[in-house]
Amino acid sequence: MKKKLTLILFSLLLITAVFSGCTSSDSSLKDGTYRAEMSAESHGYKDYVEITVLNGKIDTVVYDAQTSDGQRKSQDEDYKKSMMEGNKNAGLPETYPADYMKKLAESLVEKQDINGVDDVAGATTSSDDFKTLVKALESNMKKGDTKTVTVEK
Repeated sequence: MKKKLTLILFSLLLITAVFSGCTSSDSSLKDGTYRAEMSAESHGYKDYVEITVLNGKIDTVVYDAQTSDGQRKSQDEDYKKSMMEGNKNAGLPETYPADYMKKLAESLVEKQDINGVDDVAGATTSSDDFKTLVKALESNMKKGDTKTVTVEK
């Protein structure tokens, strides 16, 4: 009898552990594509982030900025050269938009939590803007609201 009771208690404990392991903050995200953008331009560009959630997890992230005529910062060679030179002169790592934007996006997909994403050296302001945009989408991703969120800068 004692053996049977121990087996039942162990089984209940195992079932509880399995089900509690299945719940996480990521599973509360609703599938869809979500977008947040800054309300104003900075250096002629308006930052934005698009996050696609699939199966309750962040699947893809696009972080970039656009001019009013659609030119993307990540493809602007003049901006890249200027930023790299400015960072070099300031003793900072020579990063540029296509580089730091990709690093931030990949880190979010990997970590699944904006609080785990580290700033990219040499792009601190952009790292902060990225985090602000993602945090502005958290509520929408939990509710499944795919309306574009505008963030005041």
